[in-house]
Parts: sequence; structure tokens; C-alpha cells
Amino acid sequence: MNLIKTLPLTLILFCSQAIAYQGEIDKFFSLYESGKVTEAVDSIYSTNKWLDRKSDDVEKVKSQLSNINNLVGEYYGKTKLGVSDIEDRLIYVSYLALYERQPIRMEFVFYRPEEKWIIYSFSFDDNIDNELIDAARSKIAGYK
Repeated sequence: MNLIKTLPLTLILFCSQAIAYQGEIDKFFSLYESGKVTEAVDSIYSTNKWLDRKSDDVEKVKSQLSNINNLVGEYYGKTKLGVSDIEDRLIYVSYLALYERQPIRMEFVFYRPEEKWIIYSFSFDDNIDNELIDAARSKIAGYK
């Protein structure tokens, strides 16, 4: 009987934890999609006070992300590629940002040292096509 009472509570706690980091990602994309790139980066990094010490790195991310449209064209949206976690303490979330010329992968890693999720790292790159080809070759022909 106690298991029946604790199971819903456990599910509620797990869902609220997932909502916390997903809410930060949703806020990032809401700002990003409205053209507020600098604010989006500030928002995602605001969850981790330790990143203030890496302000040069954060400014570099802001600059590169602000100029990405010049390289890949208009932004058309996003799609979530997947989520992976380690013991509900470290969560990796990957998105594909869809641009006119090519897709850009955006990766969010959140860490939960106690109760609150904080951003551990945020990155973006355009190397996903090479990984897709390698995965497809491996899957199709056992090639590696």
C-alpha cells in the first residue's frame, strides 16, 4: 500500500525536475526565436553562478551565435533530437536548429548537485552531418 502512495509522489518529483531544465531550454528558444540572441545566452547561463568567471567564453558564444545567420541563413525552427542522463544528476539535451543553408546542433548539459538544475555547458556546431554518415555506414554495412 505504501508503494502505491509513494509512486505518484516520485513521478511528480521527477516530472517537476524535468520541467525545471526543460523550462530553461524553452525560455532560451523563446528569446532566441524572437531575435534576442544575447538575452537567450544570458538566460541559459543565468542558472550557474560559476560561469561569471568565464565571461570571455560567454561573450564569445554570444558573438558567434549572433552572427550565425550570416553564415547559414534564415532560422526556420528547431527539433529535439534526444535526451540522455546519468543518474538524474547530469542531463544532456540535443536539438537540431533548422536554418536555410544547413542544420546546427545545439547541446545543453544540465547538472543537479542538490535540488536545483544548473547549466553545465551549452554548445553548438555544424558537425552533425559527419556523425549521421558514420552512424548510417555503421548501421547499413557494419562499417566503422
